[in-house]
Amino acid sequence: MIPDYLDQLERELNFDRSLARCVRQEVEDHLWEAVAADGTGNTLQAQQRAIASFGDARAIAAEFAVTSLGIHIRRAGIAAVLIIASVFVAMKTRVAWYAAMQWAIGDDMRAISGLVLLIDRYAFWLAVVVGLGGWAYIRSRQIPAALHPAYRRQLRRFFLLCSLAAVALVVSVVSDAVLTSILLQGTEFSAEFLVPILSMAIEIACAGILIAKLRGISLRQASVAALIKA
Repeated sequence: MIPDYLDQLERELNFDRSLARCVRQEVEDHLWEAVAADGTGNTLQAQQRAIASFGDARAIAAEFAVTSLGIHIRRAGIAAVLIIASVFVAMKTRVAWYAAMQWAIGDDMRAISGLVLLIDRYAFWLAVVVGLGGWAYIRSRQIPAALHPAYRRQLRRFFLLCSLAAVALVVSVVSDAVLTSILLQGTEFSAEFLVPILSMAIEIACAGILIAKLRGISLRQASVAALIKA
């Protein structure tokens, strides 16, 4: 009976294989300990009592899923802050390289580059402020045992903040790419291009990772909600 119960529990959590395996192992240990502690001598009845005492498999799966979702949400908040910080480091590294190489934008493109730089600056600091706000907001909220309406609203607010930070970061990265192309145009390709190109690649990768994180959180939240409604 216990293997059947564990199979059902694992199926309920099949949207997250790692979580399903961990929960199965934890519940299995608990159930067999309960059977071993049962003094009746009837293994089948002991298993029945252990399972009945532990609770419905779907309800248990939902509780674990909500806790896991809350943990992943908090990690996503931390990841957003670290990703934005990584973009900042890449930007500063590139600017320092330009200064060391004594590269400057020509007078004919100075007006356009000034506008792009202004957009870049405002977009990046918007990403910083909103990203930090999203992390602080979700960090201050307790992870509940159930996906109740209040927690759903909190998750929506966090997702909105992170989405806004991601959009602002993408605008900043695109602006950086435009500025880099303006600065490098008409310049003969050389090994000195390596630092600007690599730093831009890091920025693009960071923006992509943040978007992928948000998509993963959205899919996980939908799976947990479907489990609870089932």
